[in-house]
Amino acid sequence: MQNLAQLEYIILLLIGSIVLGLGLAQISLKIAPQVGLMDIPGSADHKKHQNPVPLTGGVVLMDTMIVMILLTKMWGDAHIWAIFVSGMIIGLFGLMDDYFHLSVTKKLIGQIFGITMLIYLGVQVQFFNSPEFLLQIEEPWASWLNIIFTFLWLLTVTNSFNFIDSIDGLAVGLSGVSAGFFLLLAFATGQMSLIFLCTVILGICIALYLFNSQPASLFLGDSGAQFLGFLLASVAIIYHPEIGSQGSSWFMPILIFSVPLFDMILVVFSRIKRHKKIHKASRDHTYHRLEQRGIPIHHSVLIMHGTSLLLSMIGFLCLNLPVLHANIIFGLIVLLGLGAFTILDQNYQ
Repeated sequence: MQNLAQLEYIILLLIGSIVLGLGLAQISLKIAPQVGLMDIPGSADHKKHQNPVPLTGGVVLMDTMIVMILLTKMWGDAHIWAIFVSGMIIGLFGLMDDYFHLSVTKKLIGQIFGITMLIYLGVQVQFFNSPEFLLQIEEPWASWLNIIFTFLWLLTVTNSFNFIDSIDGLAVGLSGVSAGFFLLLAFATGQMSLIFLCTVILGICIALYLFNSQPASLFLGDSGAQFLGFLLASVAIIYHPEIGSQGSSWFMPILIFSVPLFDMILVVFSRIKRHKKIHKASRDHTYHRLEQRGIPIHHSVLIMHGTSLLLSMIGFLCLNLPVLHANIIFGLIVLLGLGAFTILDQNYQ
């Protein structure tokens, strides 16, 4: 009976998040032109939309999170509160970027501030001092390596979602897939606070997808893409698998975020190779390259969503495999990724 009551609460939480997100998104469409939070056509070379589009996805995301956190009293969980507070810092800096187009340095300062707050509030990886880690590292080196890895992980995932958010529906769809799989993983381990947080994130993604899918009536903006990336990267840190061993589960978050991570690596290395500025937006993402090969852009988005779903499923199945078998599968996926990288970057103009 208790499990049934929890399931009913989770379904109610999901529906509530969707309905609230839809309502706030509809309101934001009316307010955005009045406050000047609009993406203007032609403001950058890679932007191809014909009419001004509200940049309110991040505002809707943050407002929905605030309401749901307060209503459900999730703020009582120290980890959830830490993620929420530090995530709001990331989102607000992103919102300032949507308004004032901050420099790369100022964006990075905002991200470092948010990550530092998360670590200060007690959320960081505990990888290098784990008894299951390949090498036993003495203190204080293990703690310092945990902090460094936390910074690198959060910066990479946050910016990978920001990088990939330049086509309708892609980033929010990938975020929904990631939130859905972390929800399944949290179910398997019984982490109720994580279940509730992932349910809210999934509900908001579903609501935003209806407005952000092609043709988009609102964009996520830097605030929405960075906030989603940061939330999901933080969720990966507080998730603690109880099935399998660390040797079979360490790469699970990498597979869940594989598509945005692959796209960022492809774009960054391609721009370095072609002597372009890494932070300057361009039409050189995975979906642009698939389009150049004759695949319609909306089909490319679906392919990337499907790839994310498939790789997440493989990661989930690896949790129950012996360490050697699981890591062989991960190694094969990495080799396939390198092959895809080579093909997509070959002769790209």
